[in-house]
Amino acid sequence: MAFNIGDTIGDYRIVELLGSGGMGSVYRVRNLITDREEAMKALLPSLYSTPELAERFSREIRIQASLEHPNIASLRTAIRFDNQLLMIMEFVEGITLDQRLRQSSIQVSQAIQWIRETLSALSYAHERGVIHRDIKPANIMLTKTGAVKLTDFGVASMADTSNLTRTGTAMGSLHYMSPEQIKAKHADCRSDIYSLGITCYQMMSGRRPFEGNSDYEIMKAHLQFEPPSLLALNPSLPPSLIAVVVRAMAKTPENRFQTASEFQAALDAAALSLDSSVPTQQSRTVKGQTPRTGTLDPARIDRVRQELAQYVGPVARILVDRAVKKATNLQQLYDVLAPEISRPEERQRFLERRPR
Repeated sequence: MAFNIGDTIGDYRIVELLGSGGMGSVYRVRNLITDREEAMKALLPSLYSTPELAERFSREIRIQASLEHPNIASLRTAIRFDNQLLMIMEFVEGITLDQRLRQSSIQVSQAIQWIRETLSALSYAHERGVIHRDIKPANIMLTKTGAVKLTDFGVASMADTSNLTRTGTAMGSLHYMSPEQIKAKHADCRSDIYSLGITCYQMMSGRRPFEGNSDYEIMKAHLQFEPPSLLALNPSLPPSLIAVVVRAMAKTPENRFQTASEFQAALDAAALSLDSSVPTQQSRTVKGQTPRTGTLDPARIDRVRQELAQYVGPVARILVDRAVKKATNLQQLYDVLAPEISRPEERQRFLERRPR
């Protein structure tokens, strides 16, 4: 059945249509008992006549139910209404990375943090046998606090559902699809790494690496062509960071990072090569110049770096080096750095370390 704004579905009232695609629609709904807003995903009625697609939707519900991670949109429950199966999901208030990319360029330090959080979600999912298979900016939500929420496990696979993910069926989105997915071969966690590598490239350069006038041209590019030089597109990027993105996008799975954790470790190491001498949209300093610390105690600044690193990783060094140019005392330093921490509870813990 079709749903309309204002309809009541069990304990939920439909507030807004959030999006619609070839498989189904997603609505913003309000729970009439708790008054909490959720997201409701419904398979298109016509697809229920296709048993395989209906079973795929049921599998998506089971996969989402098995995942509980701060960077993955969580399943609240699943309900049946008039013989239709519905997913009730966490409502993520924010925008997709795809929408953010259309707005303006992204600071490298911010891009690294969003990639780290996506990798954390992937590492968690992969350890539980779940391969997303559709990593792309449209499936990475950015909350109002700046945190990442990975969404849409509609074409994800698990080790025990090979009958629905058989070789010969290509899954995913063409611009971000791995070569093995294009060939309709088996895709493991390294396929997600490739897709995230494509996403990283787009975040660092402002464009997708492979374009074409037809689907065939895009597929051929994934299989045969190397992407345009990242250094040419963004000269401010350090070679170590470019090398990480290039390796993630390797044509053969054996040449990529083998796990999301390995990808994240390489990304963290590359982040250390970013320093205040790299031109950015916010600041430019003379190469080799020591960041000004004013009257701040260097030992105390090092401690702030360590405290911030608990929440944002190695990129903390870069952020602190920039922040000391704006702060004249420790309290100001904490205040300048706090917005870099995406989660409110972690930001509050960081601020509680400020000197009184």
